[in-house]
Amino acid sequence: MSTGKENFRSFDEERINQEASDWVAKKDEGFSAEEQDAFFNWLAESPRHSDAYSRRQKVWTEMDVLADWRPEHSSVPNPDLLAVSRKRAKRIWIAAISGIAAALAIVFFVTSQGERSLENASVMLAAGESARFYEHHVLEDGSAVELNRGAQVTVRYTEDKRMIDLLSGEAHFTVAKDTTRPFVVRARGAVVQAVGTAFNVLLKSEEVEVIVTEGRVLMNPSIATTREGLIVETEPSVRSVRAGQRSVVAFRSGNLPPIVEEIPIDALERRLSWKSLVLDFTETPLADAILEFNRRNHTQLVIGDKALEEILVTGTLNPNNLDLFTEMLVVTEGVHIERDGVSKIILMEGK
Repeated sequence: MSTGKENFRSFDEERINQEASDWVAKKDEGFSAEEQDAFFNWLAESPRHSDAYSRRQKVWTEMDVLADWRPEHSSVPNPDLLAVSRKRAKRIWIAAISGIAAALAIVFFVTSQGERSLENASVMLAAGESARFYEHHVLEDGSAVELNRGAQVTVRYTEDKRMIDLLSGEAHFTVAKDTTRPFVVRARGAVVQAVGTAFNVLLKSEEVEVIVTEGRVLMNPSIATTREGLIVETEPSVRSVRAGQRSVVAFRSGNLPPIVEEIPIDALERRLSWKSLVLDFTETPLADAILEFNRRNHTQLVIGDKALEEILVTGTLNPNNLDLFTEMLVVTEGVHIERDGVSKIILMEGK
């Protein structure tokens, strides 16, 4: 006999799937500006939304390919097709931004990697040499990769494994469970393997740090011992790292087993603060607030008049919505905005 909770879960899943199908259809027709904002807000509400959308988008793409295929082309479809003043501190009280705050993050859907992996091709996630700001990618199996600014990752899926290479910077991985295809992340001299879990990898010049936020991973300090294969848990150099633990491997340490240690919750939150899709400020000097915005955006904010540094910012803000932030400065403080090209915004005292 089904419980009320189970019935609710089933109804909730059905609702999400229907919404995902509706968004796929709307995207195919072409988003308006309002629909695009609403779409990104819907994605940001729950990881389940992006998972459902990714699955529906993949089916939609395959249906489009089949619709274009005709029997006279060949006897079977081509598998590749399917495959403030000093007297009085100024304060900006900014309302918390929720659904109407436009996109909380730029979301990229990588739905063609399944076909590309058949050719053993690697797919780069960041559009340039590295991510210019925070990026959130959903892979074709439902796994999610979050890139910190400066990160670059390549993805290659095969029949027996999901191979990820962290080429630079820092990335957080939320892995969709698939016991038949382990999820392997390589970062120079270290390998991290998981089936279904979540963990963060930071690649530095002299070391690599792994923090597990959910589940458990296996870690091997030497890529030479694994090559293109998978980690064998019984190998002497392999260590198991579970949620709430941190492991660091120094590249000069050779094949020594990595050290595994507990990481306090407050330290964990600080280390992964870059993942936050909102910025919380409490009487924060404008100069400090701008530093946080600049870490997450290609377009950079610059204070042109030193007096503006005394403005205090309080509120919950969307780091990717510079237009809203600068507009609030104009409305509440009379700040004058000057644009220098496409990648710089200068803040001046109002005239």
